[in-house]
Amino acid sequence: MLRVQREAGKLLRPGNVVKDYHKEVGRMMESELIGLGLLDKHDVARQDQANPLYKKYFMHGTSHHLGLDVHDVGNVYRSFEAGMVFTIEPGIYIREENLGIRLENNVVIQQNGLHDLMQDIPIEAEEIEELMNG
Repeated sequence: MLRVQREAGKLLRPGNVVKDYHKEVGRMMESELIGLGLLDKHDVARQDQANPLYKKYFMHGTSHHLGLDVHDVGNVYRSFEAGMVFTIEPGIYIREENLGIRLENNVVIQQNGLHDLMQDIPIEAEEIEELMNG
């Protein structure tokens, strides 16, 4: 999940748009789900493109605008611009196991990359355990 979060962040750049962003992140998640054994690559090759198989486990988008309201409504047709703030929160939900994993990060799009608003917040289990036990 962390890899998808990092790779998705690279797509949050000036000029890109929500539709293209979410389509590419869907491809990343599809690859992750195949790697986890949740999807079969042969089934994916034969899937209905209008109803991708990854949506069984990844049924929502990865990012949304973030502002004064937690889920600010942005214009999905407007190109990303420097200064826009977004979440990056990929998630996998395995209903059969009553399990869900979702990582959230908040970033500001800049002209040449992202400013990570959560860069000092621990995300790895070991870092969190160290803080709790320290």
